[in-house]
Amino acid sequence: MGDVILLNIRTLMQIAEYVGTTYHDIRTDYGYYDRALMDGYMSPSDYYKHLEDKYQVAVDEDLFRKFFHPSVNEKMLDIVDKLRANGHRCVVGSNTFAPHWDVIFTFPERPLDHFDALYASHLIHMSKPEGAFWRIICGSEGFSYADTLFIDDREENIEGAAELGIDTLLYYGEDRNVRADAFFSRFL
Repeated sequence: MGDVILLNIRTLMQIAEYVGTTYHDIRTDYGYYDRALMDGYMSPSDYYKHLEDKYQVAVDEDLFRKFFHPSVNEKMLDIVDKLRANGHRCVVGSNTFAPHWDVIFTFPERPLDHFDALYASHLIHMSKPEGAFWRIICGSEGFSYADTLFIDDREENIEGAAELGIDTLLYYGEDRNVRADAFFSRFL
């Protein structure tokens, strides 16, 4: 979903400013907790307690929610709508966590309403690029890997899906992705 359906999803720069450190420092620190947050085994409040201890700053608000102000990629939603109109089932499989997931449901554009089903990593307790992520989704949906298309902006996630035999598209954004139109034209 991030950087494909939703754009401008980054929050760590603002969190770094909030706690009084550099982006590099917060990015490195966050890297130790990213998987636990995304897989739903660490709560954002536990991460904020860590930030308080490490940076000696009070965190009395939900920083992931406070600084999360994405925009909707209308072109991709249009493609999703066309795919569904042509009989294809479209689902979201996203590495995310509760504050961001909750914010998305407040958008007036309702981007998640365009999909047949939603799989958030923090709810299924598994994230990309682990093969189990696609096994859970494909199993729930009754999809074979050979009949599944996966679009993502991260190469390691594309490689994880491709290892299972899933057809993939590495999405760079509309202005840089010449393969996207040809990729989708097969199904529209």
